Amino acid sequence: MQFPKAPVFRRFMLLVFTVGSALAADPPKPVALYVAPDGNNQWSGRTAESTPDHSDGPLASLIGARDRLRKLRAEAGGSLGPVTVHVRGGMYRMETTFTLEAEDSGTAAAPVVFVAAPGGRPILSGGRVLTGFRQNGNLWETTLPDVKAGQWYFRELFVNGQRRQRARGPNEGYYRIAALLPGPRDAQGKAVARDGFGFKPGDLQPWADLSDVNLVLMHSWETSIHPLKSVDTVSNIVRFAAPLKEWWSIGYWEAAQRYYVENARELLDQPGEWYLDRQTGVLSYWPLPGERLGETEVVAPQLTELVRFAGDADKGRFVQHVTLKGLSFQHADWVFDPRGNSSTQAAVEVPAAVMADGALNCAVEDCEMAHVGTYGIWFRRGCKDCRLQRNRLFDLGAGGIRVGEANMAASDVAVSSRVWVDNNLIFDGGHVFAAGVGIWVAQSSYNRISHNDIHDLLYSGLSIGWNWDDATNRTHDNVIEYNHVHDLVHGVLSDAGLIYCLGVSPGSVIRNNIFHDIWPYANPPFGWGIYLDATCGGYRVENNLVYNTRSGGLMYNNGGHEHVIQNNLFALSADYALWPFHEKRPNTFRRNIVFLTQGRLLVPYGERSLNERIAAHESPGDWDNNVYWDTEGTDKLRFYQRNFADWQALGLDRHSLIADPKFANAAAHDFQLDPASPALKLGFQPWDFSQAGLYGDPAWANQVRHERCPVTPLPPAK
Repeated sequence: MQFPKAPVFRRFMLLVFTVGSALAADPPKPVALYVAPDGNNQWSGRTAESTPDHSDGPLASLIGARDRLRKLRAEAGGSLGPVTVHVRGGMYRMETTFTLEAEDSGTAAAPVVFVAAPGGRPILSGGRVLTGFRQNGNLWETTLPDVKAGQWYFRELFVNGQRRQRARGPNEGYYRIAALLPGPRDAQGKAVARDGFGFKPGDLQPWADLSDVNLVLMHSWETSIHPLKSVDTVSNIVRFAAPLKEWWSIGYWEAAQRYYVENARELLDQPGEWYLDRQTGVLSYWPLPGERLGETEVVAPQLTELVRFAGDADKGRFVQHVTLKGLSFQHADWVFDPRGNSSTQAAVEVPAAVMADGALNCAVEDCEMAHVGTYGIWFRRGCKDCRLQRNRLFDLGAGGIRVGEANMAASDVAVSSRVWVDNNLIFDGGHVFAAGVGIWVAQSSYNRISHNDIHDLLYSGLSIGWNWDDATNRTHDNVIEYNHVHDLVHGVLSDAGLIYCLGVSPGSVIRNNIFHDIWPYANPPFGWGIYLDATCGGYRVENNLVYNTRSGGLMYNNGGHEHVIQNNLFALSADYALWPFHEKRPNTFRRNIVFLTQGRLLVPYGERSLNERIAAHESPGDWDNNVYWDTEGTDKLRFYQRNFADWQALGLDRHSLIADPKFANAAAHDFQLDPASPALKLGFQPWDFSQAGLYGDPAWANQVRHERCPVTPLPPAK
């Protein structure tokens, strides 16, 4: 036998010894810390209760627990075992944002979890309880020295857990612009002023603290918030401190545009309203009936951001394997830009109460975001393999959850992807920024958006993508499935969708969702079920139930191409059922059921693209095996200006039928098919509607069930 030379042998034995020692060493032990409302950040946090002599016990805050973990890591040489921070139920008043950095990360084998302890819900509040109120006529008043000193100012107020309205005019509804003013031409050639308008006498006044007054303009699908420069009651002209910055002008969609004003002391004229005087620090609140002085909790937010995962993907610094579970985050304000607040769409410039950049394998689970002035959660830049699951988001200034960015990242590492947004309940939004959406995904791919229930917002429910043309983007291979999206817009904004998509998105699927009840503002009266806008392309849209829509169940006009739309049920639209586009890159429309009780089948504008294909001897699309029915009579069904035979002569719907699909009870929104349905004979495949929406234990899943949604009659067709 030949032995290795001595130096080689020694190195070999050293390697064996080192590996053996490492294998023999005990892995790091799990770490448990405790946080309690009566804790102390000077204690160790190793016990759930304080010692009898109060020399040790739980920590007092999440920040205290984070800092203790940093110290433990340093003492252990940088590594810890699995970490669980148990947070006892109760109220925690946050002085600063809870920030997690790369050094706070766990690993796959040793994650870090901040979790509610059994038996209570921890509430992490960015607000301050206000006291010292005194009665002054109809009002309660208190003086806040920090406000008077210029150290604090807030724009939201919550009384007994409910949002209260800043002093507003008018109290209900809107004022209307009386006259447009001349100004420089915009991108559309309109010579209209962007910094003011003429108002109806009596609507506006030169209020004492004019610079604190906000004027909110209602545009078609957005709002803009403007500080005021002047109000002239002789000429009846109001001027803004800065011009509207969006591409549209004032009065673009209607000359008599809607608006309202907030935050003038003189507008404080009814119960439930409040006003904060920046100069004197006096908060005035007109209580609602039943509210008693000294027995009512009044909370004002001090923070605008409650949690931040502060990684930096561009620098390779990530927050990894951290989970927040079972925590309630409440009371965060919004920030007013002195130049005015506005966005192109979807309140895209509005941040969130929980922000994440550079987060890998992180999760927010079974948490609550409520009483905030912005979005709830935003996993923004460089976030991958994260999970947002079973969260409850409500009383939102804007919308619910955001993933990705509006601007396309230059590098793969900076893109957010593979985020699972699942089983969340999102409702009661748009209180400050009406255009906030339930779930927004842009320049982000390989995400799964599933089983969410979204309702009672003032704009779109889901918004996917951010390109208005065929330009290269990073939105693709997203799956949107089993969501229940319903009861949106409520006449406030327009041009919305229960799901709204932009851009080319190959590999993306919209399937097994229930979309119903969208009621937009009347000018223009656009509220679609599935809205594939602006040269949107490449979606597979299948097995969706869409009904009770103002303008129609499906829209893919404006260049929609290479969509496969199959096995969907479109029913009960007020004005139209479909707005298709006949593109050179053909769309497929097969095995769908289209059911009307009023209105028209197709929006007339779509016929232009059909005629272009016919004139060019190109395919008008692949349409077949569909069932169409109008309860007002077969003679009402027109395919643009053509009858069914003429339509079929174009090579469209050659095997399709005009026939009653035989629903169980369409009037009661029971769309189960009779076994004798002609749709089944053409290959329509029923799916279980009860699978859409929330799932899990009954206490969670039964909060909102599709079968319990009220039956809303259609408004008259326009």
